[in-house]
Amino acid sequence: MKKLAGILLCALVCAAGCRSLAPVHNITDKTVVVAEHTTLQDAILSAGALKHWDMQIVRPGLIRADLFIRSHEVSVDIAYTDSSYSITYVSSKNMKYKEKKNTIHPKYNQWIRNLDAAIMRQARVPQL
Repeated sequence: MKKLAGILLCALVCAAGCRSLAPVHNITDKTVVVAEHTTLQDAILSAGALKHWDMQIVRPGLIRADLFIRSHEVSVDIAYTDSSYSITYVSSKNMKYKEKKNTIHPKYNQWIRNLDAAIMRQARVPQL
C-alpha cells in the first residue's frame, strides 16, 4: 500500500510540474506614443537589449529578434511604423510549438509580454 501511495504521489508531483501548451501570443498593430527625440526603432532595439534579445534590422520597418535561453530558442519579427508595432512568431526550438494548433510553451508568451512592456517603456523615454 505504501508503495502504491508513493507511486501516486510521484505521478501527482510530475503532473503538477508539467505545463499545458498555450495559444501563441502575437502583438498586432499596437499603437504607441513615442517620446520626443526618440524613434520607435530605437525604442525596440533598446528594449530588446534590456531583455537580452538579439536584434537585427532586416530593413526599415522590420526587426528580427532572437532569444536564446538555455536550450530554448525563439525568433520573432517586429514590424513597426512611426507610431505602432507588431510582434509575430517566426520559429522556435525546444518550445513544444504545435503548428496545427498554434500552441507553444507558456514561457514564450511571458517573454513576448515582457518584450512588449519593455518596448512601451523605452518608447516613452527621451533619447539624448
